[in-house]
Amino acid sequence: MEGNCCPLCGQENHCGVAKGQNDCWCMTESFPERIFDAVPQEHNKCICQKCLDKYKEE
Repeated sequence: MEGNCCPLCGQENHCGVAKGQNDCWCMTESFPERIFDAVPQEHNKCICQKCLDKYKEE
């Protein structure tokens, strides 16, 4: 299912909302504003935890 893929790495993003749940792991995370500059504009998908953690380390 395409909505479940991270737009940065293409792997499973574990999006709870895409799976029909009311919430998602990302709702309690803080995302640096600049991480969204790396996401192609046409994508409206969740960034995965692994990519978020990697970005925060850099």
